[in-house]
Amino acid sequence: MSLRIVISAGEVSGDRHLAKVVAALKASHPECEVRGMAGPECQRAGAELLVDCYRTGATMGFAEIVRSLSKILNSFKTISKLITEWRPHLLVLVDYPDFNLRLAKVAHQAGVKVLYYIPPKVWAWRSGRVVQIKSNVDRVAAIFPFERAFYATHGYQNVTYVGNPLGDRLSDAAYDRSNTLLLLPGSRKFEVDRILPPMLRVFERVRASRPGLTARVVVAPNMNLENLKAVSSTIVSTDTLAAVSWSQGDALEEMKRARAGILKSGTCNLEGAVAGLPFVSVYSGSMITKVITSILLRIKEYSPVNIMRSGTVREVFGVTIDEVALEREVVKVLDEGADREKLLSGLTEVRESLKSFDPQDGMDNCATVAQRVAHLIFSMSSEGKSAASTHNHQGAENG
Repeated sequence: MSLRIVISAGEVSGDRHLAKVVAALKASHPECEVRGMAGPECQRAGAELLVDCYRTGATMGFAEIVRSLSKILNSFKTISKLITEWRPHLLVLVDYPDFNLRLAKVAHQAGVKVLYYIPPKVWAWRSGRVVQIKSNVDRVAAIFPFERAFYATHGYQNVTYVGNPLGDRLSDAAYDRSNTLLLLPGSRKFEVDRILPPMLRVFERVRASRPGLTARVVVAPNMNLENLKAVSSTIVSTDTLAAVSWSQGDALEEMKRARAGILKSGTCNLEGAVAGLPFVSVYSGSMITKVITSILLRIKEYSPVNIMRSGTVREVFGVTIDEVALEREVVKVLDEGADREKLLSGLTEVRESLKSFDPQDGMDNCATVAQRVAHLIFSMSSEGKSAASTHNHQGAENG
């Protein structure tokens, strides 16, 4: 009997990460069956989709989710039915916590083992969700090295640090850096609207004393580049704008070529660490966002780099970005000196953490994060398969 795996990834990023795991699993165990909720990348890797997460409202913002609530509920019912009727050997969850934690309970009640890859950020907010994880999740495959210790303080030991997916993109190559300041204002329109203008104004002021400095703006593929260029022409001078180039390509590759950067706080900060790019982390949100985060968040630093290694990069956050402070920090990371060297040293430590992982039986030979997760899936599925066989045999004897 082949292994049966149910997957649940509700967002674009989850689909991408899980697709690599499905591909690794299929490469080592081609007979296994993988079904559930994900997107086209998982489907191409060999999974059978009962729910396409790109069409359920799962990838949308809060308002859209409210309008698509019926689709999400139907998706939950579909995957719940798959679990209870198909009787898989394992349920694999990726991120998307509000949906997936409820799905974990369904699986637990059905006697199906649960692996949570890229678990909820309970160390940052809503730590009460650890109770749900302890009750319904058999193992967590964590992507940050500090997560194991956090869960241990809450009485949960079943955590394996499989490494961070960005660690797979690390290279020992020396990068040829140009005299360019990289600007990453985010992937959502409201972020770009708030963050790009101060980025451009700070570049203009810094460039006044460094006439050879250029800027490169990298935005997400969903952004209208021509509109951004038109708006930018009202923010800085024509001369400054002539020194700005634009891209919708791979941000990590751009990071390898830039001298320094101003990056919106988020996953791209870890990419900056991978590329060894000295940068300043920025964010601008509404007043209500500031109030909510100050109440709910347990952390005092927000850049993922600083969460991994406190104080590594400077953060300039606010309802309105302090451009004077931002300019001061940008100059520090641009110019050779103690500040830049200290930052580069800190980023090196973060890079080393990203490529580390918890060695376990058979995992030493796994070169990538996806292969390590696939190893866990096979190990847990085999246990689930044995338990199911024992249960069926005992049932037959009792009958």
